[in-house]
Amino acid sequence: MVRLPQNETKKLLAIHGWSGVLLGLLLYAVICTGVAAVFEDEIKDWSSALPTRTEAEFPLGLDAAMRRLASETDAYFLHDLSIWPAGGGRLNLLFHVHETDARGRPIERGVEYEVDGNTMRTVARREGVLDDIGGERRSSALADFLVDLHVRLHLPNPYGLFLTGVLGLVMMIAAVTGFLVHRHLIKELFTLRRRRDQLLTARDVHVVAGAWNLPFAFILAFTGSFFSFASAFALPAMAMVAFGGDQAKMFETLIGKAVPEDARAATPADLDAVLRDVRGRAGEEPYFISFEHYGRADGVITLFMEPRQGELTPITYLYSGANGAFLQDKPLLGLAPSFGGQVYALIGPLHFGNFAGPLSKTVWFALGFAGAYVTLTGMLLWTQRRAEQRAWRRMGAVVHWVGYGLPLALLACPYGYFIALASGADAISAQAVAFLGTAALALIVVLLLRRHDAIRRAALFAGAAAMLAMPLVRLAAGGLGWPAALRAGIAVVPAVDLALLFAGLVCLVLVRRGFARPQSAALPDADLPETA
Repeated sequence: MVRLPQNETKKLLAIHGWSGVLLGLLLYAVICTGVAAVFEDEIKDWSSALPTRTEAEFPLGLDAAMRRLASETDAYFLHDLSIWPAGGGRLNLLFHVHETDARGRPIERGVEYEVDGNTMRTVARREGVLDDIGGERRSSALADFLVDLHVRLHLPNPYGLFLTGVLGLVMMIAAVTGFLVHRHLIKELFTLRRRRDQLLTARDVHVVAGAWNLPFAFILAFTGSFFSFASAFALPAMAMVAFGGDQAKMFETLIGKAVPEDARAATPADLDAVLRDVRGRAGEEPYFISFEHYGRADGVITLFMEPRQGELTPITYLYSGANGAFLQDKPLLGLAPSFGGQVYALIGPLHFGNFAGPLSKTVWFALGFAGAYVTLTGMLLWTQRRAEQRAWRRMGAVVHWVGYGLPLALLACPYGYFIALASGADAISAQAVAFLGTAALALIVVLLLRRHDAIRRAALFAGAAAMLAMPLVRLAAGGLGWPAALRAGIAVVPAVDLALLFAGLVCLVLVRRGFARPQSAALPDADLPETA
């Protein structure tokens, strides 16, 4: 591979190590939560599935429900309409309008209805600023909590997005420098030597996993940084500089305007007919519907479709919002295909891994899991090799706490969600309490056990217990049983339960076989509080 002078290699090794150590813990948190967020839609269905399910995401009768809800909504909010599946067989219909807050920042305010996709009966109504509305969605609260933790670590905007963007850059640095310092990369892809020295064996496993994961790590880091920085800074800055702060005008320019402005009132088009037509044209199901200028002559219905068979990039179909006539199919950016539009359209599928359904999501999950493993083992190896220094010994304790405590804290979130669901409590707050409480408990366990092998065995055993009991807790909280789920065609419910049971059994086997016993070193007594 690339051959560099010894001095430059040492510098790159230092950059590679310090970039991983300084922000590695937060990066590990983002990767772990990203692994869970890959299955966002499946988590929504598993955690809150209704006992009946329609075949289509947007079933027949949606047009009547749209008109009924519009008649119940203040005319002030009837500017734009967004419709998307809420998970578990529900639909969200959000009537909203653009505003500016007291500080002159653009916001959106609206009324959101959650309806049963089978009966079109309204099951929830929410009104307010969109950010506040999002925190009140009980049916998708579990997936939303995990996704928000991944996207911005539950920090306020734009600080959370900025931090995850920086972490993406750190991951890119680690991937690039890792590629340069591995002089025998091809050989290291297949080198796993058997040694009695467990530390060297752990290093081999780290190198093999890291070498295989380098291309994916770079792709994930680049696309993640793009989303974070674009949302936090690039788009607002572009709107301020080029459009005088008018974000709506900016998006209209970037996406393209299909019809000239005409503010005259018009009866909205038949949405059911539009859905029938687009399914015939595209051969795919839409995943999001946007109705701009609802009830106006210049209204436009945009249907965002899944990628066609064998393609990566999605496409959108435009219809007149006044008469339902087909206008055109178009890329995500602009009204005509372009190189920039193609690149932009690729970023989403490459980051989320949703371009080939469950198969690509499973591959992305496995690669993300490998990335988390590489990040954690890299931090463990780095701190253990410098354990003679007090600061690094303390950091080693922190790495063990975050490395093994974070997955347990994530597993605690469904327990908080299901308890809140059964008791009527606030789901977001319950999940936060479960997450933080488990993290605090994990810290206490680290301080009490001290020995690295004991910490790992305890973490594996606790994770196994959490996963094995989770299907029963979901069922006790009112979730669907397997027979009812299968009758309704909701195969994701037993599938996720079986995956949890299998993973729990694997953890128990690993504990029994002593997998978590690579070293017997203890965390130094001098650097930790005394315990009883």
